[in-house]
Amino acid sequence: MTLHRLQAAALDSYLDRHPDTIADGPVAVFRALPGRYLARFGGRPVACQQTYRPLAAELARLGFDPLAEPTGPLDLAVVFATKHREEVLYHLARAVSLLADGGPLLAVAANALGAGALEKRCAELLGGVETYSKHKCRVILGRKDPARLDRARLETWLRGGAWQRIAGSELVTRPGLFSWKSEDPGSRLLAAHLPADLAGRGADLGTGYGYLSWALLARARKVSELHLCDAEHTALEAAARNLAGRSGDARLHFHWIDVTAGLPLAGLDFVIMNPPFHGPRAACPDLGRAFIAAALGALAPGGRLWLVANRHLPYEAEIAAHTGQIERRIESQGFKVLAARKRGCARPR
Repeated sequence: MTLHRLQAAALDSYLDRHPDTIADGPVAVFRALPGRYLARFGGRPVACQQTYRPLAAELARLGFDPLAEPTGPLDLAVVFATKHREEVLYHLARAVSLLADGGPLLAVAANALGAGALEKRCAELLGGVETYSKHKCRVILGRKDPARLDRARLETWLRGGAWQRIAGSELVTRPGLFSWKSEDPGSRLLAAHLPADLAGRGADLGTGYGYLSWALLARARKVSELHLCDAEHTALEAAARNLAGRSGDARLHFHWIDVTAGLPLAGLDFVIMNPPFHGPRAACPDLGRAFIAAALGALAPGGRLWLVANRHLPYEAEIAAHTGQIERRIESQGFKVLAARKRGCARPR
C-alpha cells in the first residue's frame, strides 16, 4: 500500500473510533487524499485542497474542486503530511489560522514521513496534542485554544511557506517544489549546455519553477512555442511568475498533467527535461523512463531531446532504441547531459 493510501486509511480508522470529531460546519483538508473518510463530510461545506495532478484528478472524480481555496472559520481542519517539512508546517499554520476557536486539527503522517517530529511540532504550536497510531501512521489531534496557541511560531510557519526568491537568483519558488532552496546542479549543467539553435515548437517536461525554460528562452531566440508540463500546480504557478515578460516572441502554454500518463502534444521540434527518478520511498528509474517515452512520443521525426540525469541511471539504451543518434555531451558533479535526435527526417520549416 502506498504512503498516500496508508495515511488515508489511518484517518479512516481514527474517525471510525472518534466520529464525534466531525462537527456540522465547514471542513478543510490540506493536501487532501482520496479515501473513505470523505464520505463522512457529506452535507457540509468541504474544501479538499490538492495540487498534485494524479491525486487531484481522483478527488475531482469524487466531486471535489482540488484547487478551491479553503476559507474560515472552520469547524474541522485536516492536514496530510508530505515529505517536505516546510510545506507541512505552512499547511498546519494555514489550517490553524482558519479554525474557529476550540476547533479540532487532525494532522496525519506516515512514520516514514516523520510522524514523530510532526507530533512534536503540533504540540509546540497548539500547547498539547493526543495521538492515535495505525497502519504505520500517526493521527495527531490538537485544538485551537487562543490561550495556548504559539502565535509567533504560527506566523513564522506562514512566512516560511510563502513565495520567496532563490538565493543568488531572480527566480521565485515555494517550499515543496523540487530544489526550492537553491538551483539544482543537474538543471544548471543542462542549462549551460542547451544549444542556441533550438527552435520552433518545444516542451519542458517536469518544468518545476521554470528554471530550464527560463535559461532556454534567454539563449534560443527562435523558439516560437513552448509547452511547460508539470504534475504540481504550484510549480506551474511559479513558472508563470518566473517567465512573465521574459518569453520574447515565444508563446507559452502551461499544462497541469502527469507526464508519465502521456502528453497531449505531438510533432514537437525539441524537448528539454530533468526527469525525476525518486518515488515516495526510494529511487525509481522507471519514472525517468516514462518521461523519456513521453518525450520521444511527442517529438516529430528529426526532433531533438536534451536531458540531464544522474550519471548512473541507465537511460542511454532506451533512448537509443527510439532514436538514430545519442550523445553524452558532458559529465560533471555526478550528472550527465544527453542529446538525441528522433529517427526520421526533420520537417521542413
